[in-house]
Amino acid sequence: MNPLRAWNRFWFAPVSARPLGAYRIVFGLMVLAHLALISVDLDYWYTDVGLMRGDEAAVTAGPLRPTPLSYYQDPSSVRVALGLTAVAAVAFTLGWRTRIAGALTYLGMLSFYNRNLLTNCGPDQVMMITSFYMMLAPCGAAYSLDARRVARARGTLAEPLILPWAQRFMQLQICVIYFITAYLKSSGRMWANGTALHPILFNHEVGQLNFEWLAAYPLVINVMAHAALLTEFALVFLLWFRPTRRWIALLGVALHVGIWPIVNVPLFGEQMTALYLLFLAPDELSALLSIFRPSFWLGRRTAADLVIPGRVDQPHGLRGWTQLELAFDKDAGRARSA
Repeated sequence: MNPLRAWNRFWFAPVSARPLGAYRIVFGLMVLAHLALISVDLDYWYTDVGLMRGDEAAVTAGPLRPTPLSYYQDPSSVRVALGLTAVAAVAFTLGWRTRIAGALTYLGMLSFYNRNLLTNCGPDQVMMITSFYMMLAPCGAAYSLDARRVARARGTLAEPLILPWAQRFMQLQICVIYFITAYLKSSGRMWANGTALHPILFNHEVGQLNFEWLAAYPLVINVMAHAALLTEFALVFLLWFRPTRRWIALLGVALHVGIWPIVNVPLFGEQMTALYLLFLAPDELSALLSIFRPSFWLGRRTAADLVIPGRVDQPHGLRGWTQLELAFDKDAGRARSA
């Protein structure tokens, strides 16, 4: 296989828009959950009546992290900013003017992120990185009010296609997170010998439930530590392949479900497992979504279970991709004639 053709196909060959559209809805709900969480202590962390006053927030952020909330810090202005960001996130989740709503959601989230760097951690960073990619991605092409409006104007059904380069960046991002996490863990002695979870069980500042009783079973702790490490390494590679995708995704979900009662990291496991949706093929996504239909549990077929053929839309930018494919064909033809 021509490596340039394979590279071009990976980044620009049209794919179904449905996995990205489904992920947009889940991600939008998580953004709203994040805004709800920060609203609890909004005055303390984001206004000038809280911890950082005057120019302290701007000095802490530095010149490369600008935010209007460093200048409009009174509680009323911050609440208005929070409300506008929430409105943009709702529009983004519903897929109404998705491009504009995605950009506004990212800018609103970035304003709050840069205003308070003291409590930002992994979940906040993952959310900001993903927000940036979602702003660039054509995530309103499916399961959105925009797609419904286009379908009504056209009058025919269609399988929406997109160019997946932004989706590929998100897929690679989650693999990089898992790989670096697993690599750094394996380079330390405690994860290598299986004792890394022992001190976490006694850290009640981050734990949600008391698991001190597990310390009496060192073999169990050892197995859990090594299983977590192997699962993170496996997720990097096995999510890409259809035969292994289902099983490694289930292991990934089990990993994050197991982390939740031991370490309280809000919206981290939820974000990581939601990104698995971007790896699914259309039929895999349909099988997953069928679980949420009553007909799946009642054993009855409904109109939603039937596949209705429709016209396949040409994705935005497909013409340029086709021209690049033709260029590869010409090069291959010249090579064969030589």
